Amino acid sequence: MNISQFAARLKTAVTEHQARTILHDYLTQYGFRSYAFTFYSGHVKSGRELRYNCVSEALRPWHGHYLEQAYADVDRTLEDSHTASLPIFWDVREQLNQAKHIREQRIRLESIEFGIDKGLSIPVHGPNHDFVSLTLHQRRNETCLGNYESMQFEWLSATQVFYHYIKNILGLDSLPVAPSRLTRREEQCLALTAKSWRVYKIAAELKISPRTVNFHLQNANKKLGANNKYQACNKYF
Repeated sequence: MNISQFAARLKTAVTEHQARTILHDYLTQYGFRSYAFTFYSGHVKSGRELRYNCVSEALRPWHGHYLEQAYADVDRTLEDSHTASLPIFWDVREQLNQAKHIREQRIRLESIEFGIDKGLSIPVHGPNHDFVSLTLHQRRNETCLGNYESMQFEWLSATQVFYHYIKNILGLDSLPVAPSRLTRREEQCLALTAKSWRVYKIAAELKISPRTVNFHLQNANKKLGANNKYQACNKYF
C-alpha cells in the first residue's frame, strides 16, 4: 500500500475502528509492531488532556504505563518533536546517556526493559495549536527503521493524512479546548511583560529575583504553547 492508496482507503473510512485498521495495515507492511499516534491540543506540557491516541497492541502495555506515570512532562524527545517540523530519529541508549535527571533516566531504562531499541518521532502541527506525533518503534532484533532516511517523508505524509481523516471522523474540531491555567505569578509576569517592562523591572516590582521572573515566563510559554514571552502575551491577552 503506497501513500496514495493509504489516503484513498482512509477517505472511505466512516468509523474510528476502520481508520485504525487502515493505519495498522499501512505500518505493518513496513514491519512496525510498535507505534503510537497521539493527538494533543496545545503544547504537550500545557496541562490539557490528550485528545486522542491510537496505539498498536504490542505497545499498549508500555504506552499505558507512560501515560500513568505522566512521562510526557519530562520526555525531552516529545518536547523536541513539538518544536520540530521534520521527523526525529532517536536511540534509547543514547537518550539514556544524555538523560539529565533521574526521572528521565527511568523512562529510558524502562523503555529498554520493554524491548524498545530505536524510534522515529514524526510531528505534525495543525490549527488551534493542535500537535500530532506518530512514534514508530524498532524493537530489539528488528530492522524496520533501517531505511528510515529514505522513507521518513512518506511516513510524514501518512501522519498528516491520518490526522486529517481521524479528526473529521471523531469530530475533534468541534470539541472545546480547555483554557490554559496560569498561576497568579505567571499572569503578573505576563501582564507586566505586555507593558514592555524588562525582567529586572518586573522582579523589583514583584519583589522576586530576575531568575524567578524568567521561570514564571517560561512556564507560561509552555502552558500556552508559545515560543517566547511576547507570543505568550498575545495568546493570553
